[in-house]
Amino acid sequence: MRRIQIVPLSRREEMRRILNEYLIELSEFDPDIKFDDKGVPIYKWFDYYWVDRDRFPIYFIIDNNVAGIALIRELENRVYDFAEFYVLPEYRGNGNAIWFASELTNLFDGEFVFATRHTNHRAIRFWGKFAEMYEGSEYYDDPIWRNWTIRKIDVATHELNLNPIYYDLIKSGEKTLEGRLNDEKRKVFNIGDKIIFYREPERVETMNAIILDKYLFDNFDDMANELNKADLGFATKSKEEMVKVYRTIYTAEDENKYGVVIFKIKTI
Repeated sequence: MRRIQIVPLSRREEMRRILNEYLIELSEFDPDIKFDDKGVPIYKWFDYYWVDRDRFPIYFIIDNNVAGIALIRELENRVYDFAEFYVLPEYRGNGNAIWFASELTNLFDGEFVFATRHTNHRAIRFWGKFAEMYEGSEYYDDPIWRNWTIRKIDVATHELNLNPIYYDLIKSGEKTLEGRLNDEKRKVFNIGDKIIFYREPERVETMNAIILDKYLFDNFDDMANELNKADLGFATKSKEEMVKVYRTIYTAEDENKYGVVIFKIKTI
């Protein structure tokens, strides 16, 4: 299973080692990469990714193994830079790199910019293929670099209220599926859209998430039979108890009328 995650401070040194592997490989094409007297690459901005609010250190995970890294910067409002992007050699192939880059753009609305040296022909081919996935993309060449810009179509933003128990489970990453009636309000929720969750009852604390996928069911029984109850926030309950919770919120008439939609979400 493939996923991405923000790298916690506790894993910073692990990420530094992978970044150094990447910089050593990249130094074949980039003479600006410098090394200290022990042969270790110098990257002065690395530690700032756990300090500055406009910097994001990200892991690419395949089957719980680190498969790559990315360093993303917000240059200005809704303009992001792929500062660094690396997939470990053993995970290149099977569309992993394209998937990784696409998932990164799903985390943020707005424009993305990135560049590679003309001498790095493999990177030129990869980023060119990636940019072609977006209608709003363009590039220009200077004597050293090819520079790309991709513009994503703005996605919709929705609002949902959450019981404090389930709000906290989403915030901690334990709950990744959110179930609702597929009524007129939720029918317009699409993959790639953002959801602002409000923690009840005060509705002061908020949390943003992106919709990664959506699943439709005729009723909550079908949902319970198909999906992992822990992902829905009911790890300690039986399927019957989980369904009962939903049916204390929604009437049987509405359940039969609208059916059920499940959003697979990721906090951002």
